[in-house]
Amino acid sequence: MTDTRSRAVIDAHVHLHGAADAWEALRIANARLARAPGEIGIVMLAERHGFDVLDGLKPRLVKTDEAESFWLDESRTLLILAGRQIISAEKLEVLALATAAKMADGSPAEQIVAEMNSADALVVLPWGVGKWTGKRGALVDRLIAAAKPGHLFLGDNGGRPGFWPVRQFASGLPVLSGSDPLPLPGWPDGVGKLTSVIDVRLSADTPATSLKQALRDSAASIEQAGKLASPFRFVLDQTRLRLAGSSAIR
Repeated sequence: MTDTRSRAVIDAHVHLHGAADAWEALRIANARLARAPGEIGIVMLAERHGFDVLDGLKPRLVKTDEAESFWLDESRTLLILAGRQIISAEKLEVLALATAAKMADGSPAEQIVAEMNSADALVVLPWGVGKWTGKRGALVDRLIAAAKPGHLFLGDNGGRPGFWPVRQFASGLPVLSGSDPLPLPGWPDGVGKLTSVIDVRLSADTPATSLKQALRDSAASIEQAGKLASPFRFVLDQTRLRLAGSSAIR
């Protein structure tokens, strides 16, 4: 298929919290992200340790020439990219996006960043409640200072309340935004509510490769679209998460 110039609407932080609702989450993403002619929705998975939901979905998806990318169907309006969430020895979250490579939790953050870059992943440090303060905040600052161009992104997410500023977002590193749906009932409806938007010439056969090249371009214009959490929703979600006794690391 000929490459075309597209407006890519990217949810750059998606967890699939179980196989039962995963297809519904992708269906919602397809309807929410690719709304206009020329738009392509992209879901960048960040599956946690013990979760390999994508493996069960692959027989229903349209393969590409890459191990890490799949189209939802022949319409090619939604692209699904494999990826992992890795927890470092310091309990910092690192996302390795648009890659089929896997890495166990527990290595130092610097090692995770280096190894996942060697695997050609998009490496993202995602913001999280209380995760970028204290010693971990100092580690984030060191990783930012040491980052080579295109080797590290920062991640905003739909759970961050608008009143909570993040000083690291002014560091000059590109920021990728995603929904980061919490493991709570109704989670599929959260997919696609906060996104990044970029114009890109996307190959139908090697879409992950062309997307990574575009995002790593120092001249790329990456816009945020969607809404951050309201104060009410932020408090409600955090309360529900704690009442649910979730084992997710956040």
